[in-house]
Amino acid sequence: MKNIIFTIFLLSALFLTQESVTGQKKTVSADLITAKEIESNMSFLGSPLLRGRGNGDPGLEIAQEYIVSQLRLMGIKPAAGESYFQPYTIFKTTNDPEKTMISISTENHDSTIIREPVYQLIPTGPSKFDVSGEVVFAGYGLRQDKYGYNDFADLKPEGKILLIMNGAPTSEDGKKELFEGVNWDSFMSIQVKLLSLMTSKAKAVIIVMGPKSGVTSFEQKYPGISGELASSKSLKKITTENPMMANMPKILFADRKVADEILKGTGFTLENLQKKIDSEVKPYTFSIPGKSVRITEDKKQEEIILRNVAAVIEGSDPVLRDEYVVFSGHLDHVGASGEVVNAGADDNASGSAGLLSIAKAFQNLGKKPLRSLLFLWVSGEEIGLFGSQSYINNPLVPIEKTVADLNMDMIGRVKSAADTTSETPMTDKNKVFVITCNQSKELVAIADEIDKTTVLDLDYSLSGKNHPLQLFQRSDHFNFVRKDIPVLFFSSGLHTDYHTPGDVLGKIDYPKMALISNAVYQIGYNVANRKARIVVDNPYSKW
Repeated sequence: MKNIIFTIFLLSALFLTQESVTGQKKTVSADLITAKEIESNMSFLGSPLLRGRGNGDPGLEIAQEYIVSQLRLMGIKPAAGESYFQPYTIFKTTNDPEKTMISISTENHDSTIIREPVYQLIPTGPSKFDVSGEVVFAGYGLRQDKYGYNDFADLKPEGKILLIMNGAPTSEDGKKELFEGVNWDSFMSIQVKLLSLMTSKAKAVIIVMGPKSGVTSFEQKYPGISGELASSKSLKKITTENPMMANMPKILFADRKVADEILKGTGFTLENLQKKIDSEVKPYTFSIPGKSVRITEDKKQEEIILRNVAAVIEGSDPVLRDEYVVFSGHLDHVGASGEVVNAGADDNASGSAGLLSIAKAFQNLGKKPLRSLLFLWVSGEEIGLFGSQSYINNPLVPIEKTVADLNMDMIGRVKSAADTTSETPMTDKNKVFVITCNQSKELVAIADEIDKTTVLDLDYSLSGKNHPLQLFQRSDHFNFVRKDIPVLFFSSGLHTDYHTPGDVLGKIDYPKMALISNAVYQIGYNVANRKARIVVDNPYSKW
């Protein structure tokens, strides 16, 4: 593809064709963005001492101050006037622990109140409600026609509260799953149960961890996800519940103490019920006479100020400098749950460190590209893409002058033996997923030309708005898409440590990060240095 060499040397067409790839190679020397430099920034941004950089937590603010300190050292200017920060307000809703409880009553009117944390899956996040009713033990709350297994076959759940276990039947030692095709130990397996549960006409569903899981609470099993469900955030103060959701059962995760108390006096324990179902591979469900359950949940709301970090490098052309190429990545993660820290080394300390290296590479150029460059470290990605949405609603540079967005999210991992399912697509050492929906054929063509000059291979297999994983809609580039700005989203993939304490620095592949960052730099350089603005021939507004 054409680059700055063409504007300097007016050579023959054949010579230009031969030099186009050579020019791109010269854009970045082999050691301009190095693994060592990236590792240095990653050691701070991915440190567990930041406690997962949760939105509204001190760890995220410390990480942002680190980014700003590096930008100042590089001499890169702030994009928001005199400040590198772009603040915005969110509203955080959490359970009110004084008013949230599960009460289990007998026909003698004896009551036991359990105040262990409750995590609401449907509707997602804390809300205000009060439901009560008779309780039914419904096994795993699972239907698997392939194996002739259906917990709902002889069940009458209408108007009841269902008690179920997570997962599915396993071998006696709990190590072998008896129903193949789904990783039942994964949180994602709950999707298999949702349709049956949501259409059951039950008042509520209480999910507890089965004894074979080795844990007693949801936060022990899924610490990262429990942190996400413990609160909900929004950019708007007033939210209304979906009327369709109001007619569906509340689906909750609760401590196993709730199940133990419900089953007390029935002659069963959760342990022997699980053993019975698993050994026979047959459903076993029953109403629990003489007991009723009341679930009370209340919420409280607070305002939180979050910030994006933005910096700019001015272009060298007196006219084209008014146009911008954006490089983006989110700095926030899901935070910590008690003593369990989700450090988020890959998600997304990796993309944030990559952006720093790219910014430094551009700043060190003797002559800057024709167009200006905006570097954007957003917050709020993990809670709804709020940082990028806030930026798009209040842009620091004109939206109509924004040429493209190159977004990096999770670029630091290599496929492991555990990454074998359709839910965990991963790339090897010399490959990266590039996710797009072909808004601009020209932008993809530029990336493909860069692909030819590097050992890194670009894999588009996760692209498109209809891909089952929906990655095109799941990171900050999508808010740019909605403004008809063409994007490329770079990711090494979704590993099994996604949103878990296993996402740590020790599993990061720094040479791979350097390869990806170099490629993104070269693509951005090419886009910023073209005489003509890239054409958007398939804008989102026309979809």
